[in-house]
Amino acid sequence: MSQGALRPLRAAVIGCGAIAYEHLPFIVGSGAALPVALCDRSHAMAAAAAAHFEIDVALYTDAQSMLAAERPELVHILSPPQTHDSLVRLALAAGSHVVCEKPMTGSAAETEELLAAAQVAGRVLVESRNLLFNDPVLKLLGLIGSGRLGEVRECEILLTLDFLGGPMGDRNLAGPGVVLPGGAVQDFLPHLVYLLQALTGVGSADTVVGEYSNRSGNLRAQFDFCDVLLRCGKVRGRLRVATDVEPSAFRVIVRGSDASVETDLYNPFLRFEGAPSVGKRYPLGQMLAGFSLAGAGLTNLRNKIGRHGTMHGLPRMLAAVYAAIREDRVPPITPAEMLATARLTDQIVALGKPA
Repeated sequence: MSQGALRPLRAAVIGCGAIAYEHLPFIVGSGAALPVALCDRSHAMAAAAAAHFEIDVALYTDAQSMLAAERPELVHILSPPQTHDSLVRLALAAGSHVVCEKPMTGSAAETEELLAAAQVAGRVLVESRNLLFNDPVLKLLGLIGSGRLGEVRECEILLTLDFLGGPMGDRNLAGPGVVLPGGAVQDFLPHLVYLLQALTGVGSADTVVGEYSNRSGNLRAQFDFCDVLLRCGKVRGRLRVATDVEPSAFRVIVRGSDASVETDLYNPFLRFEGAPSVGKRYPLGQMLAGFSLAGAGLTNLRNKIGRHGTMHGLPRMLAAVYAAIREDRVPPITPAEMLATARLTDQIVALGKPA
């Protein structure tokens, strides 16, 4: 590999809110990126991020001015979803590759248009899928790939999170919490959809039925509940998002013809169950599961102390994206995968009946 291929990419950030504090450690410390600019409509937000990470970069409040002046090779678009379309187009037109936070758009049609624009520009466009690079998901994918589950038959994903307690549901704030057709739920839904697709190997659903609604009456959230069943060929899926149950959880269960496995992305553990055991072997299996959970508890405590949270897969994802760009390889998240996720998300959101 030539020295030119190893040169860090000039990187800029648009949107300096909370998610920028997850991307910037990689941009600042990985060696794969050279930070050149931060951009936010609030100069104070951009300045605060620069000060926090102790980086001397140009600060902007206008994305077009930043792109023209700094010419970044890669732009991280971390602003609210309703701004993504125009900002992605600006960055691509300026000759930059783009990493965009999810959801990249509000519909499959918009996603398809942006992917086409990236192809015309000859640039890489990637929607963030950090959970695919988290430890528990990598373990699940390893078990599935090894054949230990047999043929995957079912996948169930449950997200319980009180997002109504934050800006998405704060009744003291004007307007919708998220400007998306599927409301607050759609801000999280791509995570569930791409996990289902990756763990089952299916991209589309033959049927999607269930409830996508507003149960709280909080109209700022628009939609705050989702419980859908999917039939994807021989594979069955269930995706649920709820705000009114505790504790917060991101539970993932994959059931196969030979065995099943379960984990939680918020407080990871791994519970593997094979074919039914009888007699003395059954309580032995329960004891082994107990030891496994105890070990997971110690690991979770260590992770909490070390701040090894649900975003820990993001640096791995970004490293893979940067390497693909520098080495002119296919990115770890392909246009076909992004479009498949957007299309299935559309099917689910179409069930919506706002209060």
